[in-house]
Formats: sequence, C-alpha cells, structure tokens
Amino acid sequence: MHEISNPLTGIIGLSQLILECTDVPDGIRADISGINREANRATSILKDFLIFARGQKPDMRKADINVAIQGVLKLRRSYMRKSGIRVYTNLAQDLPSLMMDVAQIQQVFLNIILNAEYFMIDAHKGGTLTVFTSLHKNIVRSIFKDDGPGIPARILPNIFDPFFTTKEPGKGTGLGLSISYGIISEHNGNIYAESMPGQGATFIVELPVPPE
Repeated sequence: MHEISNPLTGIIGLSQLILECTDVPDGIRADISGINREANRATSILKDFLIFARGQKPDMRKADINVAIQGVLKLRRSYMRKSGIRVYTNLAQDLPSLMMDVAQIQQVFLNIILNAEYFMIDAHKGGTLTVFTSLHKNIVRSIFKDDGPGIPARILPNIFDPFFTTKEPGKGTGLGLSISYGIISEHNGNIYAESMPGQGATFIVELPVPPE
C-alpha cells in the first residue's frame, strides 16, 4: 500500500504548495484545488481499506463515554453549524467508566455522525441531530438520532455489510459502518439501527459495563 500512499502524499503536498502561491491564475488554481481535494479523498479511501483489511486490536482503557462523544461533536461543530444542522445532547450523568479504545470508539461515533450529516443535508439542506446516553443494567447506550430521510426497510439489514452504500458514486466507500461494526464487536458490544422512511434514522451503540 505504500506504493499508493507515498505518491498521494507527494501530490497532496505539492498541490498545497502551489495553492499557497499568490501568482497562480484562477483557472489553474481551481484545477489544482480539485487535484488536492481528490488526492485527499483517495487517501481517506485508502485508509478505510487498510483498516478494513488489517483490523486492529483495541487498546482497552477505562474512559468516559460522554467525553468521547463530546470530543467528536466538537470536531464537527463548525461544519454542522455552517450546514444548518442543530445538535442537541442529553448525556446521562454519573455513567460508569467503560473499558474501551477511545480512538476506535470515537471513529465509530464519527462514522455515524458523518452519515447523518450527509443524508440530512442531501434531503433538506440541514436538520437536527440528537445524541443521548443512558445506562440499562450493565449496558451503556449511546444513541444518535437524525431527522433525515430514514433508511428503507429493504436495505436496513444490509447497512453494516462491507462495501454497501446508498451514497452517490464518489461520496462513500461503503466501509464506514462495516468498520464500526467490527470495532464494536471487538469491544463485546452491539451496534444497530432503527428507522422508518421519512422519519429519520437512529443508531444505537451498546457497550458493556466492566465488572467491579
């Protein structure tokens, strides 16, 4: 894979240097910007393929699920605000710490949020994302509910399949939710979705509370 990633890194770096020049004609600048954007997209796709192909054992440590969620929402806050997406949170207080790989769990949350953003913007140029956490016996649930177009019942069972996507060509690899499923399985948890067409989609991530 280095035979692919190294040239992409070079393309991204050189195109960025050209874009930083002040004397580049507008027409050429637009073309170089397109090259930079597509090289970055190819790098992102390659990263997804590597994660999917290799897998990665989680680095399990005690952590706060609410802090993990807040970190991801902070990363997306500016984009969602500009895109007309409102975010509401109802994070349960005094949740027990969980054994988890924070970076991997945040990747799962990011994948869910990115999908919600895409479909809400595509459907009605914005929307509302509501995020809950709750404790049910020995399970902590993280729930992400959007008001996008929802998921048709006929494809709901397939959304975690590798390479399955309903996005336009070039907009997704179909690996995000599959990788998320693998990560949550490695954490001995569960991830699933509920949806009614036209009424948005809800993704639920369940992680076990470690024994005392």
